[in-house]
Amino acid sequence: MKKILTIGILLMMSGFFRMEARSTLPNALQLLQQKNYLAALDVCNSLLAESPNDPAALGVRSQIHTAMGKYDLAMQDADKALLINNSSDRACFAMAELLFYGQKDYTKALQLYEAAIKSNEQMTEAYAGKTRAYMGMQNYKEAMKVIEDAIKSFRDDPELHYIRGLLNYQRGNPKLAIDDYDKSLSIDANWNAWQLFLNRGLANEALGKPDLAIQDFSKAIIADPNNAGGYIARGNILYNIAKYKEAVDDFLKAEILYPDNSIISYNIGMSYYKVDDKASACKYFQKSCTQGNSNACRMVVVNCSK
Repeated sequence: MKKILTIGILLMMSGFFRMEARSTLPNALQLLQQKNYLAALDVCNSLLAESPNDPAALGVRSQIHTAMGKYDLAMQDADKALLINNSSDRACFAMAELLFYGQKDYTKALQLYEAAIKSNEQMTEAYAGKTRAYMGMQNYKEAMKVIEDAIKSFRDDPELHYIRGLLNYQRGNPKLAIDDYDKSLSIDANWNAWQLFLNRGLANEALGKPDLAIQDFSKAIIADPNNAGGYIARGNILYNIAKYKEAVDDFLKAEILYPDNSIISYNIGMSYYKVDDKASACKYFQKSCTQGNSNACRMVVVNCSK
């Protein structure tokens, strides 16, 4: 049976809102969590215009640049923040996030998450980061110890339950993962809702509950229509249950968001292939092949020679 490939699953605010946003670090962090990066930058830039050497503001701006994939700018801000105050919790955390996401240097990131905690034992996101670092190192036993201890101290933090859910899923316990995602949603239904629904859907899929998984992926899409992960995940399930036309629709929406992704192109081709639309299938196999996908190249040779 021909199979599609899977891909790791891993809103712009109005100008008026950006102008009206209060220039405080909590506000900038809230906007960062909502992926309103330009608005968050506006807040940090306003703070830094008044206090150019504020390590906390520099740290938050570094986090924003990291989230945007602008790692050089993130490094400039994090370096400056640490030079000003190498014990600043926000500066240490910002550098840890850059090392974690930008360089995947989990060992050094771990050290800086620990430095942030040493500076501020109430910094819950640093405990979440420390857990993620251990997970990146595949030290799941230590990761669980860190997150369990953190949850004992901060029971009502939705991120900590979410991180434990990710850890439970990676350890092969999707049912426990769902319990954690549900707990996060019960604490704050608006906290990174798209990620919670997306990952709960993956856990339901692992439990062999495709209908519940599709419902969760649909909720993830509603929470953030600009996140390709929900469309890809829902498209994968629709394909696996032979709803190929619906799968095409989801993969095409994902392609709009990530037009140069070879796996999305291949999955579109496979979905068209299943509904006997050879011309469309070959178009996407050829596109995926030029993007470097060897599976697509084989499909071109076998099905699209003429």
